[in-house]
Order: sequence, then structure tokens, then C-alpha cells
Amino acid sequence: MPTAEQISAAVAADGILDGFTLAVRISSRRRTLGVTVEPGGTTLTIAVPAALDTQHVIAGLHRIRPRIAGHVVKARENAPDFHVPALTDGAGFTWLGRSLRLRTLDGRAPAARDGERLTIGRDLLARDGAKPIIRWYCEQGTAWLEQEAPALWSRLMPPGTPPPELRVADIGRKRWGKYEPARHRVTLAWQTMQLRPSLARYVLGHELAHATRPAGAAHGPEFWRVTERVIPLAREEQRRLAREGRTVWMGDTRP
Repeated sequence: MPTAEQISAAVAADGILDGFTLAVRISSRRRTLGVTVEPGGTTLTIAVPAALDTQHVIAGLHRIRPRIAGHVVKARENAPDFHVPALTDGAGFTWLGRSLRLRTLDGRAPAARDGERLTIGRDLLARDGAKPIIRWYCEQGTAWLEQEAPALWSRLMPPGTPPPELRVADIGRKRWGKYEPARHRVTLAWQTMQLRPSLARYVLGHELAHATRPAGAAHGPEFWRVTERVIPLAREEQRRLAREGRTVWMGDTRP
């Protein structure tokens, strides 16, 4: 069984993926070769089934190279271009597609929405940076999920079927939401709550569809059939999300 380092060296020697930064991950769970294109389209992660030898990895990459090229084009079109604010008066933020302007107050007042303003204490910002604002997105976002989810869930499951637990949290930057089967829990990334309502609702509906455990592949035909029952034109919304999501604030700040 080749190591990740041996596979990386073989791919580099073959030259099939010249020009990309490569990472190789060997998986005992995978049965087929997979390649993930990271945002920006310059880094590729190759997921290799543990039983696959180097020769078959190279052959598999040649076979799926046209598909990789298509994913690279999309990744470069949708490369992140997010806004990085300074935490000062007048800084711009977004809540469900609506603009908010930061207003700092004396002391350690927690983040709160006041009309078109997002208010917070200067001392709290000085101590904790963006964390209190992210916490506000999580708290307000969870309340929004609890309001929106019942109607969507009712389109998916018979009355009386327990819905998943709902929350908004910091789950990193690589996904807008996730479903955890072991906990029967749907979590949306706090960044999702900056999107306009139709896109945030799409992300919620997408994860609720996962919570119904549709047959087949994770994003196969049956999954999309279920998703489109709750979110009409779900695939179109997915494409909008790729375009519009690249500009949302990810939590970085500048002096």
C-alpha cells in the first residue's frame, strides 16, 4: 500500500496535475478515487482508497482529468472575494441581505440590532474582537431557523415526525451548513445568515433534505428530488449561492 508521500511524488513525476498544489489523503472508507478542488482553484485534494496502488491512481486521474478541469474553472469563477471590515463606527455588515452599519457604544454592551445599525460596546470589541458579533449572528440565526424550519419540514415529512435540532454556529469556512445523523441536528454556518433570505432558506432546506436520509448518493438524484420538493429550483439556488456567497464576511477584520 503506497503512502500519501509516494502517491504525491508519482503524480508530480507524471505531470498530469502540474501547476496545482496537491494534497493526498488516503481513506479506508472510500471505494473510488476523488479529487476536491479548493476555493480559488489552485489547490487539489486527492482522496485515494486505501487499496488503490500508485499505478491505478495515475490512471484514474487521467480518466477524470476533464471533470477536474471543469471543477477548476468553476472554483476560479467563484473564488472568495469577501469583505474585510475594520471594527469601527460605520463599518458595513449584512443580516439576511439587509445592510447594517456598526455603531460602537461606551462599555461592554453585547451586540444588538437597532434598526439599520449593529450596536456593540467598544470595550467588548477591544477585548474580544469580532467574536461578540459572530455570537450575535449565531443567536439571531438560531431564532430565525426555529421560525423558518417548521414549514419546510412539513413539506418533507408526515405530521408528527420529530424535526432535527437546529442551530447556527461557527463551523469553519468551507460549508454553509451540515447535518449530523448521530445527533439528528442541522447546523448552519453563521456566515449563512448574511445571505438574502431565499439563499439562507435554500441552505436550510438542503440540510433538512439530508435529515430525511434520502436513498442513494449524498447528492444523487433522490436527494435532489427531495430537496426540490421543499425548495423549488434548488439547483438554480445552489448556483446563485456559489456566485453570491463568495463576497460575504468570513470573520476577518483589519486594523
